[in-house]
Amino acid sequence: MAAELSLRKDVSSSGGGERRRAMRTLPIRVQPLPEESLDSWLEALASRSDATWGELIGALDFFRVRGNSASSWAGRANVSLTPEQVDTIGYCTGVEPCRLQAMTLQPWIKDTSWQRPSVALLRVSGSRFCPKCLGERSGRWRVWWRLRCGFLCPTHGCLLSDTCRVCDGLQRTAPPRFHEVPKLGSCTRGVTRFGETARCHEPLSNAPATCLDMGTAVVIQRDLLCVLRAGYTSGGIYGSSPVPSTMFVQDLLTLGTWMLRCAQARDVAARISDLLWEQCEHRTRRRFAQPLITDRGARMTCSSAAIDAAITCLAMPVLQADDTDMAAQRLQWLTSSMRRRGFSPTDSRNCWSVGHSRVLDALRRTVISSRSLS
Repeated sequence: MAAELSLRKDVSSSGGGERRRAMRTLPIRVQPLPEESLDSWLEALASRSDATWGELIGALDFFRVRGNSASSWAGRANVSLTPEQVDTIGYCTGVEPCRLQAMTLQPWIKDTSWQRPSVALLRVSGSRFCPKCLGERSGRWRVWWRLRCGFLCPTHGCLLSDTCRVCDGLQRTAPPRFHEVPKLGSCTRGVTRFGETARCHEPLSNAPATCLDMGTAVVIQRDLLCVLRAGYTSGGIYGSSPVPSTMFVQDLLTLGTWMLRCAQARDVAARISDLLWEQCEHRTRRRFAQPLITDRGARMTCSSAAIDAAITCLAMPVLQADDTDMAAQRLQWLTSSMRRRGFSPTDSRNCWSVGHSRVLDALRRTVISSRSLS
C-alpha cells in the first residue's frame, strides 16, 4: 500500500511559492463522476490507491491538521471548501477547481454556514441514497442526496433509502475509519455480533427500492433540483417577487410541514400516491422524523425521504399557483377540515409561523383572512 500511494515531490520552482513547492502530487488519478459528492470521490481515490482514509487525508494535507481532526474536517468539506482547500486538492489530484466546488453542497444551497439552523435544516444527517444508482455507479454517491429536498431518484423513479436494510443505520454520518481502506458502496456503520463490534459492510445496492413510477413526485423532484441549480425561483406565487432557492425550499418545508401536521390522514392519502402513503405510515410508526443537533449546535433533520416527499407533494401545488388568492383556494380543503374539527386557521397558533419570505407571509395573511375561509 505504501508503495502504491507513494508521492512524488514537485520539483518545479516557478509560480508556486514555498507552500506549493512543499506539496506533492498523487501518482494515481480518479476523475469525479457527474454529481458525485466530495467524500465519495476521495474514498474512490483512496480505494483505487489501496490507501487507508487516514493516509489519503494526510497525503492531501489540505486541512493543515492531523489524525481524526483532519478526518472530521474532511466531512465538513462536503458542505463547502475554502479557496485554499480548492487550490490544494486541485494541485494534488489534477481536478479543476470548478469540479471540486461542484462536489460540495455550496452550488445547491449557496449559504452553507454550519452555524445557521435555517440552513442546516435543509440538509439531512449523513446522506440518503438510491440503491440502483449505487449499483450502476460502482458505489459512488451523488452530492444532492445530502439535501432534505432530495427524496426521490428522477432516473429510476424510486424513493431514496434512508438506512441500511441489515443494521438499519443512517449512512455517511461520520467519515470512514481512519485506518481502513474505504469499501465503496457498503454500509460503514458499526454492529455488535457475538460481543464484538465490527463494520456492517452490507452492499447498499441490495437495499429494497420503493418505485413510485414516473408520476407527480418525479416531476416535483426534477422541478426542485432545477430550482436549486438555478439558485432562485420566479414561478408560481413568486412571479412578481423572485426569491433565492434556499428561501424557496424553506417556504416549501414550512408550508408542507404545517399541511401534514394539520391535515387528517385520509386527506393526505387522497393527495399522494398509495405507495408513498404506505411508506409515510411506516416511517411515522417508527418515529423517524426527529431533528438532530450537530457538534456545532446547528439542527439537522432526520426526517425520512417518504415524509419529505409527502411534505413536498402537498406544498408544491400551492406554491405553484398563479397568485396568493389562488394558493389560498388550493388550501381550502385543509382550512375547511380544520374548522370542522374545531381548529380555526384564523388563530395564529393553528397556522405556520412568520419569518420566511414575504410571499409566504402574504399567503399566510390571505389564508387567515375571511376571504379564504368563506
